[in-house]
Amino acid sequence: MFRAFWANFWKNLIEFKRYYFDSISGILTILVFFYLIFFGVKTVGGGTPGFGKTLDGIIVGYFMWLMFVFSFQGVSWGIIEEAQRGTLEQVFMSPIPFEFQLFSRIIGNFVLNVSMVVVLMYFAAFTTGRTLNFDFLTLIYLLIVGVMCATGIGMIIGGIALIFKRVSSFVQIVTFGSLAFTMIDPKTPIMKFIPMSQVSYLMRQMAINKIGIMEFPFIEHLYLWLVSLLYLSLGIFIFRLFEKKAMRTGALSQY
Repeated sequence: MFRAFWANFWKNLIEFKRYYFDSISGILTILVFFYLIFFGVKTVGGGTPGFGKTLDGIIVGYFMWLMFVFSFQGVSWGIIEEAQRGTLEQVFMSPIPFEFQLFSRIIGNFVLNVSMVVVLMYFAAFTTGRTLNFDFLTLIYLLIVGVMCATGIGMIIGGIALIFKRVSSFVQIVTFGSLAFTMIDPKTPIMKFIPMSQVSYLMRQMAINKIGIMEFPFIEHLYLWLVSLLYLSLGIFIFRLFEKKAMRTGALSQY
């Protein structure tokens, strides 16, 4: 099992290095898009009292959204690419359960994405004259729990991809829709169950008010874990439903 995890992790590193032009282009796109948002907001509201804290929140919120996108796209696009290459059925026929392979890829992607996103976040803060001095442990804690929620969303999309194969347009809709979710300030219990809204809210509290992991009220931690586990469980359940249908109809070998 560990060898399967290591193989998937190493595969991500090899592809990142081998397709270096695409990797570098993606990093530049992330930074350019961030600067457009940052300086656009700064131009509009730069004279507002306490606006500097808002800018810190924008930096963290943007890169939190990137982690969400990377997480759910990593699951869905991984299944889509396997289908395009014609190797999806081979992966399912492996003696190692597909769910374990999927989660090993998720963990590998998480390690790589966190390393890249954290470095880019501090680089973006440095180049824009901001200083991010919040608790690093709190950041990692929120990222881990937030990725659990994003993984559930990705598994739902991945399950849909097993049947319908081409779902790139739907992935794009979820990608840009998730940006709105991360900007919501959940003031009611129902709003806290919107995907990524709770973790993004706590992330902004950490960045703007410098609140650490032990300073969040217990109810906020409870909502955070409930939402993440709910979407992760829902994602696994729906994925297995689509998986059984794909096996029953023989759709795994089709594209």
